Amino acid sequence: MVTGNYTEERVSVGGTELYLTKGGSGAPVLVLHGVEGHEGWLAFHEALAANATVYAPASPGYTPTERPEWLTSITHQAVFYHWFIEQQGIGPVDVVGLGLGGWIAAQMAVMCPGNLRKLVLVSPAGIRPEKEEIFDLFITPWKQVIDTCFYDPANSSEYQRIYGGEYQEFGGPREAGRTMSIRLGFRPFFYDPALPGMLNKVNLPTLLVWGDSDRIIPRECADLYLQAIEGSTLNTIASCGHWAQFEKPHELAQLTTDFLR
Repeated sequence: MVTGNYTEERVSVGGTELYLTKGGSGAPVLVLHGVEGHEGWLAFHEALAANATVYAPASPGYTPTERPEWLTSITHQAVFYHWFIEQQGIGPVDVVGLGLGGWIAAQMAVMCPGNLRKLVLVSPAGIRPEKEEIFDLFITPWKQVIDTCFYDPANSSEYQRIYGGEYQEFGGPREAGRTMSIRLGFRPFFYDPALPGMLNKVNLPTLLVWGDSDRIIPRECADLYLQAIEGSTLNTIASCGHWAQFEKPHELAQLTTDFLR
C-alpha cells in the first residue's frame, strides 16, 4: 500500500526543472528509475523512506522532466545528477540505481566518487553480456515489455496499481520516456564497452541485486559487475523479474536498508 507521505517539487538544475518526489527522514538516498520512467511514489520508495530521506526524481527526458538539448547520453545523465547532488548539498549520498538507472549510478561512481557514499545497483544495464543477449525492448510492444519485466505480474500489487487498467501503447505521458530510453541505450545496445574497465577504479561499497527470473538483463551481467567492482556483493531475490522495485518492493527495501546502515 502507498500513502501520501511524500512531497512533489520542481528543482532547477542548470536551467532544467527536475521533477522530484521526496519523503521520509534520515540520511539521503537518491533513487534513479530505469526505462519505465517515473511511475510516481512507489511502495518501494515508501518502505525505504522508513529509514532514510528518499529523493526519487524523474530523470531528464522522462515525463514530467523535460530534456535539456545538451543531454543525450548516460554520461550526461551522470553529470546532471552530480550537479543536482552538489546543488542540493546532500553529498556524499547513497544511490540506488534501477536497471538503466543502475548504469547511470555506475557512471556517477566512475566520474566523481566523492559525491557518493554507497551504491545499490538493481539489475543494472551498462555491461555487455558475453554469452546471452539483453532483451530487445525496442522491437517489442511496450505492454509486452512491461509484462516481461515481471516474474508473476498477476500477483504483483504494484503491477495491478500502475499497469493493471487500460494501457495506452502509443503516445501519452510515457512516450517521452520510451523515446529517451532509445536515445540513451540504442547504440551500442544498453552497454558501454569501456564501463567494465572504468569500474575497476570504483572503491565504493556496492551491493548488486538481481531477480532470479530477470528476463531483461542476463544474470551473467551480475558476475561481470562483480568482477569489475572490487569488493562488491550480490543478493538474489527469489520469484522476481527485472523490476524488483515493483515486484518485491519490501524485500528490496529491506536489503537496501540493511546494506546502507
